[in-house]
Amino acid sequence: MSASSRKSPRDATGRAAVELAELHAEEIAANASRISTMTPPTVVDYGDDELELSDTVEVSAATKRLRVNTDLENITIGQGTDYTFLRGQTYTVPINVWNRLEEIGFVYH
Repeated sequence: MSASSRKSPRDATGRAAVELAELHAEEIAANASRISTMTPPTVVDYGDDELELSDTVEVSAATKRLRVNTDLENITIGQGTDYTFLRGQTYTVPINVWNRLEEIGFVYH
């Protein structure tokens, strides 16, 4: 064993690995000549159709329909978003707006 491959006396795992390598040196040498094979990945042909890539992606937020039980003018929900709701009209709003209005009791059921 060379000085550079010598393990520290405190390195129990390293010492165990060296001892096992020395113990099984013949078996390791015999297995080194074996060839390992891998199955190549399956190639799936989707035809000649080319995909059209877009530079923009549209993400639609979850929405919910609601009616309010009282008139609300210029109510701020979220940062920089003001809403005005009139009683009796149906609105489609982002889910976070619906959750807040439901939380404070303004959604008509």
